Amino acid sequence: MILVDTNVISEVMKVSPSESVVNWLNAQESSALYLSTITIGEIEYGLRILPVGKRGLRLKERFQRFVSLAFAQRILAYDETAARTYGELMGHRKEIGRPMSIADGQIAAIAIANGLMVATRNTKDFKDCGLELINPFLPQT
Repeated sequence: MILVDTNVISEVMKVSPSESVVNWLNAQESSALYLSTITIGEIEYGLRILPVGKRGLRLKERFQRFVSLAFAQRILAYDETAARTYGELMGHRKEIGRPMSIADGQIAAIAIANGLMVATRNTKDFKDCGLELINPFLPQT
């Protein structure tokens, strides 16, 4: 099972998304894909700071529809287990001289707490977290 990172969701929201990402998503069993509440927050923030206008409204509606259809019943919250995992993970990353952003740490913690892989373009950001990583932006063989 796979937790889909924010950059993958952002990519598929584009008018012309990466062919590799679209192909990768289409090749996955939809029931194996999960989304975190952290990613929802990051996307909602990005939509909120767009200039006021029809484009932003269309993107927001499209995102809400996409989430409700593609990830119904597969949205994972940042719960107590993830929070405890986050503390351990962030401490470890600081000790090894590879601190990570709060959002990436929370996403990684949710994945670890739920035994999931992470699909992301930013594999280096999640390195040394003990996660199996997938980069859907690379052509799949």
